[in-house]
Amino acid sequence: MATAISIELDEHLFRFITYLQKSKRIPTRQATIDLLKAGYHQEVRQLHNQYLKGEITFRRMAKELGLEYRQLYGLLEELNLPLA
Repeated sequence: MATAISIELDEHLFRFITYLQKSKRIPTRQATIDLLKAGYHQEVRQLHNQYLKGEITFRRMAKELGLEYRQLYGLLEELNLPLA
């Protein structure tokens, strides 16, 4: 499910998104989505690393990502991240 949102960007983010848009020759909307996804995936990997070290539980990782723990299984599979 996709949801449309409206956000205000500071000048640094706006310039970076504009750079991505021009360098990749993609619409601004897609450059923004790509940047958000990259940040989200980075957060997933960081939490996953904490999980593998035993610093947080699987359920805690799911909660931090706003997911049900069952949904987290699918996300980890999608990103090729191991459960153990």
